[in-house]
Amino acid sequence: MSPPSHTQRPNARESELAREESELGSQESRLADQVSRATQEAQSLASRLTQVRTELGRAQSEHSEDISLPEIGARLQAAAIPELAVEAAREKALSAREKALEARRQATQEMTIALHAFQQQTTALTKELAEAEARLKELAEAAARARREQEAARAREAQKARTGSRPQFSPGAATAAAAAASTVRSVPKREHARVRLQTNIHLGSDSNFFTGFSTDVSSGGVFIATVETVPRGTQVDLDLVLPGGRPLKTHGVVRWLREPNSHTPDLMPGVGVQFQDLQPELASLINDFVRKREPLFYPD
Repeated sequence: MSPPSHTQRPNARESELAREESELGSQESRLADQVSRATQEAQSLASRLTQVRTELGRAQSEHSEDISLPEIGARLQAAAIPELAVEAAREKALSAREKALEARRQATQEMTIALHAFQQQTTALTKELAEAEARLKELAEAAARARREQEAARAREAQKARTGSRPQFSPGAATAAAAAASTVRSVPKREHARVRLQTNIHLGSDSNFFTGFSTDVSSGGVFIATVETVPRGTQVDLDLVLPGGRPLKTHGVVRWLREPNSHTPDLMPGVGVQFQDLQPELASLINDFVRKREPLFYPD
């Protein structure tokens, strides 16, 4: 079989060489068995030849009148076991195999060096790609923040146009969703003034229920996203609307505030109202809602 062409693809050449090496190895194994058997047969023939020569010598002494025995004896005396001349070929094959092994070892070392260089280059490229992707992500996030700030500015202008007053918070600290998500209604002033808060709470709203260390919403409350300021300790009447549109009413007290902050424009300003005298029916509805949306965490 002709050697594989160097124009073949490496995988195809390796497969072809592996196949031919396997066939040659099988042929060498069969040939070695045949040589071994031939050597054994030669040794057996040599023993028989020696024995027959000895017996012919005795027969000639005892049967001198038989004229055929001298002729047979002469032929056997001249006979010799043929030489199996395979050692030179075997030595040649062994030398060729040693040279091939050395060439393969050298080629393996060269491939290892080339593979190491390739891995270093791909690692460097992977790092560069990761840095570029991270930078692109930062730019996209910055652009998104800029868009949200622009939307918030437009919402504030719209709110100012509707109410005729200017909200007191830093630019870029809240979005239009926070400005419109909740409303605060003041009731006539008295010794302990109460405030009414209204908000819609859904899976995508900034307003959400919160818990403390107890993780119990019933002992927690509700965060209401709003740009209006409500002091801590203020008693409030809550009008909540959960998905499904059913209005719910309860009471609470303002326990914590999230002030507008230009450094965290993604966090909506608002107030945390702790529930007071939460009715079991409302607690059940709230628990059903928080199974679909995780509540906020705020320390008790």
